[in-house]
Amino acid sequence: MGFLYVLEGLRAPVMDKIFSAVTFLGGEGVFIALAIVVYWCVSKRDGYYLIAAGVGGTVISQNLKILCRVPRPWVRDPGFTIVESARAGATGYSFPSGHSQNSVVALGGTARFAGKRWLQAALWVLAALVCFSRMYLGVHTPADVAVGAGIGLALVFGLYPLFRKDDPRLAEGVFAVIFALAAAACWLSGARMLAGADPDNLAEFQKNSFTMFGVAAAVMIAAPIERRYIRFETKAPWWAQILKCLLGLAVVMGLRVALKSPLNALFGGRQAANAVRYMLMVLAAILVWPLTFPWFAKGCPLGKKGKKALKIMLIVLLVLALLAGLACWAVRHDSSMPPEDFPEAKNPLITPLGVTMLSGHRAGGGIAPENTMMALENCVTSPDYRLDIFEFDLHLTADGVLVLLHDETLDRTSDAPEVFGETDVDVGSRTFDQLKTLNMGARFVADDGSAPYAQLHGDAVPDELRIISLDEALDYLESAGTYRYIIEIKNSGDRGFEAADKLYATLTEHGCLDRTVVGTFHNEVTAYMDETYPDMPRSAGVNEVVRFYFSALLGLKLDKEQLHYRALQIPTTDYFVNLGTSRVVNYAHERDIAVQYWTINDGDEMARLQGLGADAIMTDLPDVGAQVLHQP
Repeated sequence: MGFLYVLEGLRAPVMDKIFSAVTFLGGEGVFIALAIVVYWCVSKRDGYYLIAAGVGGTVISQNLKILCRVPRPWVRDPGFTIVESARAGATGYSFPSGHSQNSVVALGGTARFAGKRWLQAALWVLAALVCFSRMYLGVHTPADVAVGAGIGLALVFGLYPLFRKDDPRLAEGVFAVIFALAAAACWLSGARMLAGADPDNLAEFQKNSFTMFGVAAAVMIAAPIERRYIRFETKAPWWAQILKCLLGLAVVMGLRVALKSPLNALFGGRQAANAVRYMLMVLAAILVWPLTFPWFAKGCPLGKKGKKALKIMLIVLLVLALLAGLACWAVRHDSSMPPEDFPEAKNPLITPLGVTMLSGHRAGGGIAPENTMMALENCVTSPDYRLDIFEFDLHLTADGVLVLLHDETLDRTSDAPEVFGETDVDVGSRTFDQLKTLNMGARFVADDGSAPYAQLHGDAVPDELRIISLDEALDYLESAGTYRYIIEIKNSGDRGFEAADKLYATLTEHGCLDRTVVGTFHNEVTAYMDETYPDMPRSAGVNEVVRFYFSALLGLKLDKEQLHYRALQIPTTDYFVNLGTSRVVNYAHERDIAVQYWTINDGDEMARLQGLGADAIMTDLPDVGAQVLHQP
């Protein structure tokens, strides 16, 4: 941790962006694209070599992660901060570093068969920079990186001689071993010995194990078939190679995206869907798309006019790629526009420049079990901070009670699998009394990595850890002080309409309707609230946020009289575009719309957003927020 603290002190915004870009080279998407391009255009043998090293390394590192269960640096040391933009990609346990392993395999493995010395050196330098970036960003320790890179190096140098031999059975034998290891990992992911693992990390391990199982199975099936029956050539004119890769990657990556939802639905959300999805991707890459290669190898014969048309298409594709890159830069870069104060704003949710309200996301779910009475009481009685806003989520039970819960199912936060004897129980399928039997803090993990409430079941569960209704929450909070509320309706369709009806009645009864902003991700519920309860303050819906963002980006006129929402409740970069800019905040304030950001747990990011004029910040860590936002 000492070295990470040194790097933390050296961080600067420009360097944060550089190393965030560098670390991208260690991601799954880059590895997939590189391995496929090598397989299609350079050498099938070298393509198999990269795939074997990548899949084998991932299986090994994922098993080490779940067996060692080393928490991330900021979990081990709550005083340590990371570069917030790296948090979304830092999933699973910390040891060893998967990005480091991936970068060494992808870049170092390519260097092993690259012909030019300068290219080999450049690839190894890039691999080393990716490894360093994981420490600079604060998501891995030196030990994590060293072991991850070590696994990659062992595979890169250990497998290379096997794939140099002309006997394809050796390569197929390597994949048979990897297939067996992946199958063992899939079995391990459901074993009782992992019952105490953090649910989110266990889910990550299961997903990766089944994914690698699917890849290894597909190569074992496809490699002999390709060798005996297809036997494609990798050579083609340079422009045909580019066209072959662009179109082929579009097909393979398109399958990766398009198959996700239907397969998840078909398999009921089970991880087998990932195995089948990646198996079909690899089969398409090895057996299906290569059937077109003879045509590309001949220069795409379509006559002179056809060849000219293809070259024009290639130029168009390259221009479109350039335009797409410029568009990505436009929506990702941080505006340099200075923040403005709007003292004439009538919206009470808009704060003076430099003043930002503190909101406890899920009632401060990073400090106490989220959306529980314990979390509410912790925020009300804490001597270290005072919340301006409580944020929580609502679901309807089977008997029509609004309860505080974020997920549709109960597994992530409670002991529902043990109590009900089944997994993935929908909260709407149980009555309020049935849900009251659960321990809603069963899966809570403290900063030290412990699970202090995991062993409480039945009568041993204290009331403050049982599920609570909206009435119970407001009875307590309204008696404790005067707070604002951010409430999200999770139900959709008719259930969402019913939830809106009950929410409006409850807020009116408790006299806090005007201090509440209601939100939902379901556009039909937003439309229902506008029509039925126009006096209930709400946040912008998904479509409205999209329209607002591009209006702000392009400087379009947006009539504030047509805006039916009081606040934008948005992330910064969670959905690729950068919403955390002064351009967005100024544009909103000019139209009397407040800007409230979620879920911000990094102190530096909180301070940056406060400087941009953010009106509220929702955080799992209100103690950190209070220190940064300088609460009186």
